[in-house]
Amino acid sequence: MTVKKHTGPWQMPAGVFEMPPGKADFVRRLERIMLDSFRRWGYQEVRTPAMEYLDTMAQGLDADELDMAFKLVDRPTGRMMALRSDVTPQIARMAALAMQDVPRPLRLCYVADVYRYPGDPSHPGRELIQAGAELMGSDDPQADAEVVALAIDSLRCMGLSGIKISLGQARYTRGLLKECSLPGETEDLLVEAAGRKDVMRMSMILEDAQVHGPLAEAMLSLAHLGGGIDILEQAEALAPNDECSRALSNLRDVLGLVDSYGVAAGTVKIDLGESTSFRYHTGIVFSGFVSGAGRAVLKGGRYDNLAEKYGKPSPATGFAIDILELVEIVSAADVAQNALDYLLVNRSGNRELGLETAKALRKAGRNVLCLVRDMADDMLIPYARVHRIGEVLVLDSNGRLNRLDGQSGLLACSLEEL
Repeated sequence: MTVKKHTGPWQMPAGVFEMPPGKADFVRRLERIMLDSFRRWGYQEVRTPAMEYLDTMAQGLDADELDMAFKLVDRPTGRMMALRSDVTPQIARMAALAMQDVPRPLRLCYVADVYRYPGDPSHPGRELIQAGAELMGSDDPQADAEVVALAIDSLRCMGLSGIKISLGQARYTRGLLKECSLPGETEDLLVEAAGRKDVMRMSMILEDAQVHGPLAEAMLSLAHLGGGIDILEQAEALAPNDECSRALSNLRDVLGLVDSYGVAAGTVKIDLGESTSFRYHTGIVFSGFVSGAGRAVLKGGRYDNLAEKYGKPSPATGFAIDILELVEIVSAADVAQNALDYLLVNRSGNRELGLETAKALRKAGRNVLCLVRDMADDMLIPYARVHRIGEVLVLDSNGRLNRLDGQSGLLACSLEEL
């Protein structure tokens, strides 16, 4: 999100944001659209704490993720704390502890600010807004298909176009790496290169690691095997073990089930290189892209090993959407929508009449700002425009209600007409 930078003694930290009324209202409406979409699919909203004890947060994050968290000291206890850097581990803990007796599966959703040092120089935000959905307690491919279809529906409800989902399988990647017997650091470099489709870099890494022949060919397939369901046959021909074969079979099942939701043809594409989080995810993994965005606006996948860290094993799948990444993409016309319906000016001399009129409008569901100090007619409409107020209403000296029109002046009306 584009942010005007302050300088001098009022400078804000890098990577954080502030929002004037128009932008804040716009972002809030996007959040509501997202939550409404989740609720239509049966997901219930939860809230998680903005800060955690560091050792508690460490249960659900790996060392690199924990290193990116903002840390502080809890004065009463002297224990280290951290600002929330990821919501999913908190929800996994909630499911395992506070909701341990609630019948599975659970369908939970959230909108929350998260705070972390950026790991990507091209994406320097340190304060983010995430919206996400988690389906916990089912390892059926139907659950994976549901969250993929929900992710697509959520983006569509925001009016976004060119929605594309890149669908991979972390278990397939792990099955290939198992055959290679590489050091962990080399595995990370190889998978990162595959995600960038950098076949030359992958070839160099494999050559240095003395991985040759069919296994090297299978590894390189991560970078170039992508498209429709037919590419799974090519991947199966290269699969060196049963783990890879089972992963591909699961991917086929999920893709077929996603189609049953009526997702438009071509929206979901298989990309076997979509596996940079292969250590965390245990099954499908996916990214969402939309027209106008230079990077993924959505990330998700299956993570069956997280809840057991909090004492209650539970298969799970879900996704998170970067709300701020969408703010500059969703139609700019939406920003111009009115924040308030009416500006009410009381010139009747009867304070109670003004209050009763405002009360009646609010009871009818209208948003009303009552002007405390009167101003000239030619100043009222510019004032309303700046504050994004739809219409100016005036109670005249006789207590009659009027609309103020920029061309015709005051036009008599009634509450029933509004």
